[in-house]
Amino acid sequence: MLNDYFNDPIDQATGQNSGASPQSLMFERLVSNMQSTLDEEVFFDDSDWPEGFDWCNDRDAVWEGLAEDAFMLARFRTRKPADKLLCRAAGLIHRAIRSRSPLELEAAQVKFAQIMQSAAPARVYFMLEEAELCLEQMAERAEADEPGNDLGFTPDA
Repeated sequence: MLNDYFNDPIDQATGQNSGASPQSLMFERLVSNMQSTLDEEVFFDDSDWPEGFDWCNDRDAVWEGLAEDAFMLARFRTRKPADKLLCRAAGLIHRAIRSRSPLELEAAQVKFAQIMQSAAPARVYFMLEEAELCLEQMAERAEADEPGNDLGFTPDA
C-alpha cells in the first residue's frame, strides 16, 4: 500500500482529501523526502559518528536523487491547473537543489513566492507551504555554510 504522507495533515488542516493525481502524489513524496533529508543532515552533523562514517557522500547522492525526482515531475504534462502549479513548483525545487550560489537559491525562492500567490485549492497550497519551508531551510543552511561566515565562533573554538 502506498504511503500517503500528507493526507492526514491535509485533511486536518484543510478538511480536504488530497485527490490522488500522479503529480500530487509525486509532489507529496518529493517534499516528504526533502524534509527527511534536511532532518537527517542536522542529525548527522550534530552527532558523534565514528571517523569511518562519511555522511557527506551519502548526502550528495540523496540530493542528486531529489533533484532528478523534481526534474521529472517538472516535465509532466497535465491539464489540471492545480497539478500544473505543482509541476512548476517542482521545477523551482530542482533549480534550488542545483543552485551553485546563495543568489541562485534566493532567485528560486522568489519565483516560488510568486507561485504561492496563485489561486490554488487548500490541499495544494498546504503542500506548497511545506515545500517553501524546505527551501527556507536550504537557504539558511547555505548561508551558514558560506566560507566567510564564522557563526560567531572565536578562533580558539
